[in-house]
Amino acid sequence: MRKKYGKLQTKENIIVFPGMVDRLISEGLKHAEDFQYDLAVDSIRQAMTYREADEQTLGVYAYSLYEVREFKEARIICEELLKLGPTYYFETMELYVTILMELRQFAEVTKIVNSLLEEGSIPPEKEDKFHQLLKLNERVAKQKGEVLVEDVPHNNQIDATLFQYETFSHFPEDKQQQLLVELEGEDLTLIENELAAIIENGLTSPITKSFALLLMVHQGIERTLTVEKFGYKADISPKDLPDPAKTSKVESVLGLTEEELIQNPTKLEMVHDLIIRHSFATYPFEWFTYDEQEVSTTYIDYVGSMLGEDVSCEGDLYNLIVMIDRQFELRNM
Repeated sequence: MRKKYGKLQTKENIIVFPGMVDRLISEGLKHAEDFQYDLAVDSIRQAMTYREADEQTLGVYAYSLYEVREFKEARIICEELLKLGPTYYFETMELYVTILMELRQFAEVTKIVNSLLEEGSIPPEKEDKFHQLLKLNERVAKQKGEVLVEDVPHNNQIDATLFQYETFSHFPEDKQQQLLVELEGEDLTLIENELAAIIENGLTSPITKSFALLLMVHQGIERTLTVEKFGYKADISPKDLPDPAKTSKVESVLGLTEEELIQNPTKLEMVHDLIIRHSFATYPFEWFTYDEQEVSTTYIDYVGSMLGEDVSCEGDLYNLIVMIDRQFELRNM
């Protein structure tokens, strides 16, 4: 049975082959143990580009983000953990309310902690800690001149100026993509035109265009966009598009390569990882004018060349694959 792939996420700085994601996570956890939180954030963030992190890794990531003062992202990760009902729920909640204080969300801290105390859900050995947090929150709020009233929910607060192309274009590519990933699930109404401009601008990288386009696809936005990638141009509507890894052509190519490499599972996984990644970079195009069999054969040869096999390394499609790979390499620069 063919391996199932989910949607691509946040960031990618390197081409990932089998075992590399596990190595990135292990490195991230080790960096955190050594108090090198900036390195921990970088390693775990890269790993999360390719697959969802487990509970332990998310917990370490959230704490590392807190230590490097990336409070907004740390808050998002804590909220994901709390929805999962983590094993260390109250430790996560303690970190969460501390982050909210850093973000000056004092009213929200008061509401959360009072609710937990009133429900009697906090273990007896942790009650003192939460009472201390509540007092600290009140003291800091007074020092900052804040009134402890209900704040506007943060998920309604999209800073549209970040996505205006004049501002957005000055961010590094990985930062652009991180900003777009953080919009998943938000109401895009206020920045729909900004996203359209990002997608249609010829200076936006193909991969960044895909992140912005996928946001509009997931919200079923109906409007005409002109998308240009790798010398090809088309008018499309996000509402009519499937996810990049779920198109008929991608499914067909994955099936053909599986039939060819069924006896070589390591090479098959490398080929499939590359196909999925490249289908995201070329989205919404499906290898343009090339048919499924030609695409399948060329990807097998391309990975074979990486492994030192004596294979044909020429042709327009082969050159296109090299060009797409180059887009991922450029993100390191």
